[in-house]
Amino acid sequence: MLNQLAEVQAFDLKLDSLREERGQVPPDLTATEAKKRDLEARIALKEQAQDELRKRVNANELELKALQERRRSAADSAVRASTSKEASQYQNQELQFATRLTELEEDTLPLLESQTALDTEVDGLHAELAALVPELAALVQTEADRVAEVDARSVSLAQERTAVAHGITPALLQQYEQVRKAKRGLGLAEVVGNGTCGGCNVRLPIHVVQKVKRPDSVTRCPSCGRILYSKS
Repeated sequence: MLNQLAEVQAFDLKLDSLREERGQVPPDLTATEAKKRDLEARIALKEQAQDELRKRVNANELELKALQERRRSAADSAVRASTSKEASQYQNQELQFATRLTELEEDTLPLLESQTALDTEVDGLHAELAALVPELAALVQTEADRVAEVDARSVSLAQERTAVAHGITPALLQQYEQVRKAKRGLGLAEVVGNGTCGGCNVRLPIHVVQKVKRPDSVTRCPSCGRILYSKS
């Protein structure tokens, strides 16, 4: 029965290996996903800057429009003025509006240049992201296919394991599974060489080795606690 349990453990170790294999995401997929997240974060920041810059430009353009209207109004009023003093006052207003217009235009020009540069940068980032999306989709599909294949192998092995374990007493199987859980996967250890535990490599006492060789005897390694068995 212990040799049969050894078969069960062989299946368990293969299943452990498949679980580990399943969790090993390909580096190119991880890197591409990270690149996509980075691009999306950069785009979000740049678009936020775009919005802020657009608001500043719009505010300046609205003020420019208002100043141009007030300047025209002052110029018209100067022409229609009934006295030279009144005309002079409107001319001074027109000059003040013209000065502010010049200042505002000088302030707005670099904003417009920055806006153009930022728009170009954002368009470039969107293009880079658009090119990355199908590449990532292909990698995701490949990974999904790989995981599905590993899962199919796992199901098949689990079924074989169940068939082999069917002939083992529930008490022995439970004991094995408890030891295996405590010992990180290896609940059963073969007595190898001149009486050494195959699990912890500790030399076993002669009486333990002899007990292991008895039919239907369940013996634990006094050092590591694994269930011992012998193929001979």
